[in-house]
Amino acid sequence: MELKLKKETFTSYEAVEETPISFETTQEAIVPDSCADVARIIDTSGTVLVHNKDLGPDGRVEVNGVIKTTVLFAPESGREVGAIHLSIPYHSTCDSREAASSGVYSVRASLRSIDSRLLNPRKLLIRADITLHLTAYQQKTVQLCTAADADDKGLQILEDTAETTVISQVAEREFTYMEEMSLSASRKGIREILDSRTAISPSESRIIGGKLVLKGIIQAEILYQDLSGELGTLRQEYLFSQILETSAAEDSGFARANFQLAGYEYTLGSENDREDDHIVTLSLHIRTCIEILEKRALHFLADLYSISDELSIEPQTLSLLEDLRSYSRKQNMREVLETAVAVKQVMDASVSCGISTAQKGESGAWVQTPVRIKVLYLDENDALLMAEKEIQVKGETDISDGSEPTIQVCCPGEVAAGPAPEGIEVRFTLEFSIDTGIRSQRACVAQAAVEEGSREEGRQPSIVLRKVANGTRLWDIAKQYRTTGADILAANQLESENAIPADRLLLIPRRKV
Repeated sequence: MELKLKKETFTSYEAVEETPISFETTQEAIVPDSCADVARIIDTSGTVLVHNKDLGPDGRVEVNGVIKTTVLFAPESGREVGAIHLSIPYHSTCDSREAASSGVYSVRASLRSIDSRLLNPRKLLIRADITLHLTAYQQKTVQLCTAADADDKGLQILEDTAETTVISQVAEREFTYMEEMSLSASRKGIREILDSRTAISPSESRIIGGKLVLKGIIQAEILYQDLSGELGTLRQEYLFSQILETSAAEDSGFARANFQLAGYEYTLGSENDREDDHIVTLSLHIRTCIEILEKRALHFLADLYSISDELSIEPQTLSLLEDLRSYSRKQNMREVLETAVAVKQVMDASVSCGISTAQKGESGAWVQTPVRIKVLYLDENDALLMAEKEIQVKGETDISDGSEPTIQVCCPGEVAAGPAPEGIEVRFTLEFSIDTGIRSQRACVAQAAVEEGSREEGRQPSIVLRKVANGTRLWDIAKQYRTTGADILAANQLESENAIPADRLLLIPRRKV
């Protein structure tokens, strides 16, 4: 006969990170007629954009997009730097059974490397290495037994409580952001935008009255050629916010967000005056994947037994994410990029961060992140050159055993670079944003039933002597002999389980029903 157990149902999402897919794409490109013949390639940069992602019934996610590429070059005639802007299409697929079953997933794309070489003065070969990161969100429904039928007076119940953090909602939103970048009036006007960089990062999330207010920071920077042919940079920072409906509670809910560019454009001039050479209009199409998390207090039956009947219990394991903490740390960096020639002037410097991993060793825990440093500079003959260096940065952290950290690393401030005896000295600050929690398992009861003909008959010993080993729970002793913990304490004149000395012989009375 099945016992009547009260149950509550909890629904949440579990994020499943699929193995990243890396692939290479190449394309030959013809130099536009508006550009001079190319004598030397100075630098190649790019931003990978995801335009479309489609999930098939077989779990294959098709991803289409472009790599917006800029090639800086020195022309065969003249000294002014030229720029070639290209859009290189790509197509790839990712497999995910979890995405197929839930239909909820997100795709992030990152550019591991990009370079180009000169086939002839009018033709280039571009090679790009792309990595796709797919996260599937599997919906989970958990039923917890919270109480048992109080009419069964022989039933003994062990209750337990726990706090866990779950993903209660997953949302993807797209929006367009437009702003004007203003060049100081004391500087010469812009003739041509050569290259651009855009970084988007979350800054704050708050739940107010059933709405999630998500705030972020946009860092926009351009490399340009002014009216006299000199190179210059313009960097500005903007704040933005998004509002999303949510059922998460204000006191227990919060959000994590990841931003990806789906498209962007930097154009000279303002909306009212396209001839204004001191204004650059930026238009960003941003895709946001938002995880809304909630802390939930759970109450459940950890175990039960009857002092009169034999029970068959179907157990289940409850997976919990406990002690979730969010913190950030900054680390000041100094690196020297060696150059083959003397450096006259640094024109531009940038830092890009790769995917971080958490590691542990005997001396503690740390976060390791690949960081690429790139600098454009002039030599003593005013020729524009590029120097770059990739390093592995280690940042100390207090990640504990069993934790599941989520790590984001960015370079939030300006990158300072200048000539040094060895080449170019670069100084910058990295910010490590870490969410970490402990994954634990708890045993609980899923179902319970009384076995037919299980009531004990015949003579049974009324009392038993039992030596208690250190660490043995009073509950387990009482369950073994079908009595109660209160009866064992009373028979041994003890006030609580903590008062039981190790290796003591206990009198264990048998309860008569």
